[in-house]
Formats: sequence, C-alpha cells, structure tokens
Amino acid sequence: MKNSLIWIMSLLVTMVAVITGCSKMDDTYRGFLEKGVIKYVGKADSVQVLPGYNRLHLRWLRSADPSVSHAIVYWNNRTDSVEINIEKSQDTIVVPLENMPEGSYTFEIITFDDLGNNSVTVEAIGRTYGEQYENTLLPRIPEITEFLDAQTLKVFFTNVTDTTMKGTELIYRNNDMVYDTLLVSPEEPSVVLNSFSRGWLKFRSFFKPSSLAIDQFYTGYDSIRVKGLPVELAKTGWTATASSFDDRSGTRYRPASHTIDNNPSTIWVNQITPQTYYPHWVQVDMGQIHEGIEGFAIITRVGDAAARPKTAELLTSLDGVEWTSFGDYILESISDMQYLSIPEPVSVRYFKVILKNAHSSNENNAALAEVGLFTR
Repeated sequence: MKNSLIWIMSLLVTMVAVITGCSKMDDTYRGFLEKGVIKYVGKADSVQVLPGYNRLHLRWLRSADPSVSHAIVYWNNRTDSVEINIEKSQDTIVVPLENMPEGSYTFEIITFDDLGNNSVTVEAIGRTYGEQYENTLLPRIPEITEFLDAQTLKVFFTNVTDTTMKGTELIYRNNDMVYDTLLVSPEEPSVVLNSFSRGWLKFRSFFKPSSLAIDQFYTGYDSIRVKGLPVELAKTGWTATASSFDDRSGTRYRPASHTIDNNPSTIWVNQITPQTYYPHWVQVDMGQIHEGIEGFAIITRVGDAAARPKTAELLTSLDGVEWTSFGDYILESISDMQYLSIPEPVSVRYFKVILKNAHSSNENNAALAEVGLFTR
C-alpha cells in the first residue's frame, strides 16, 4: 500500500513538471510568432561587372519577386555606396559607376521592398582599367609596304597573337590631300590603299581587355614613312666632271658628260692611256639646290659587263666644298637602273660617286652610263 502511494505521488510530480515545461516553451515561441516569419525579398540575379576606363557597370537580372523596389550597392568595405530605384518594368538592372580608379573591387548588392525587407547579400568581384593597363599595350605594326602602281600601296602587317586586340586604325593622306582612316581587323594580313599620296602612315591599335568591357583601350599613335616609287630629277642645266676620262678619239671619247645625257648607250670611262687606277670618281653640279633627295640613280653599263664598278661611295654637298658621305654601296653587275636609297631626305646641289673597285678583281677601269638623284 505504501509503495503504491509513493508511485502515485511520483507520477503527479512528473505531470506537473511536463505541464510547466510546455508552458515555458509556449512562452518562448510565442515571441517569434507574434513578430511574424522573417521575409527575404528577391535577390539580384546573374550579376556581372562590365569593366571600363576608370569606370564600370554593374548589371543583373531582376528577380521574379514583384515587391523589389530598390537596391543598395556597397564597395570599398561599405565606405562607398549607391542606392537605386528599380521599376517593375525593368528586366535588367544596370548601375553605372564613374570615377573608379584603376584596380579591383568587391561589390555587395542588397535589394529591398517598400516595407524595408531586404534580400540576402550578393557579392560580385570585378575591376576597372586605366592608364597603367593602356601603357602595356603595343600596336600592330605595318611591317612592309609595297607600291602596286604609282597610286596604290599595299601594306603588310605583323601577325596578331593578343586576342584582346580588336583592330588597328590606319590613317593616310589620299591623292586629294585629304586624310582617310581605315580600320584593319586582326584577321587581315594586309590591306590595299587605292589612293595613296606619298608620305607617312599613322597608326594605332585598340583593345578590349574582356568580352564584357564597355570601353576600348588605345595605344599611342605611331607612324612610319612610306617611301614611294623613285622619281628621278630632270638633268637640265647639269654639268659633270670626273677624276679622269677616256679622251681617245671616236667612239673611245667617253667624257663625264655622258653620265648625264639620258642616253644609257653612251658611257663615261676613266683615262686609259696612260692607265689610271681605282678609286675613280664622277661629280655633278645641278646648278641649284634640290630638296627632299632620297637617293642616287645609277646605270653602270648596258650589255657589256666589262669595267662595271662594284663598290661606290655616295656623297652630297650644298657648296661643293663640304661633303656628306653616306658610306659605301654595292652596285650589281646588271644593265638596269639601280636606285640606292640614303637614310633620310636631304637638300643637295652637288653629288659625287667615288668608285673603289670593280666586279672583276683584275679590272682597273670603271664605266658609268648614267648617274642622277631621285625623290619619292
């Protein structure tokens, strides 16, 4: 009997404890239920960072939640931010951010409804580009130029290995003396300029560091001087002298004047009786100063290879006293006109060709059919 009483009393104590505990739990959860369920609004979807020149765009898709009304974008550890309104009609949200110094950024995007409920935070990482990046870019260079005729220039470019290069601007002056701009794609190995006036080609290349970039980035302008087809000077009023000449009679009378008579079948030869030896030279006075001289035009000897000179030193002068030497050039043993370019255009009244040896090692004599100068 005593044991039964003890068991009943224990059971009553347990029931009271359970009832009391349930009451406390109800009190605990009642606070949450009274406040309501936490609501998150739709977050920014598919966020992209579109880089530019010291600027960028943030772009994302609006969520399906129609209650989203605005968003806040934070960066620089939330020391910078911008708030934007979001219209219900917007499918894509674009946030332009200007004055963003070159570098990397981490963005936090939080959307809100009109009641102040917010979304979970969405992070996006991107960067901007600027002067430092642009200074690393190298242009695509016009490597070779070739005249197809007097007015048509073909320009060959170096191969492109940088996939971020999107093209090259080529600026040139046409025959109407107007500057044209041609865009050359990275896939084009060469282009043809159908109306080219001699002078300079100006060029620069442009890049997009990523497919999402909103700006193009340019190299500085470079230029190359295109040397056109040689245009020989008229020889009117010219006089020629030489170190010596073959003064024998008849067809063997071969003075220096034969080098400027526009007749390649007549030649100058050094004095043979008595024999003179290398070096031999021919000098021309054009009677006036000519500017923009690009080089020498020489025909050694037509048909007959005898006495064709091999090494020639080329010189020019304004007064016939002070001379500028452009060094030694090698003449081919051919009948055709040979154009020997000098490094930079010069002004000239007098010019001289000093012949130092012949193609034949045992030859003492030198022959020249025509000498002249050319511009381009």
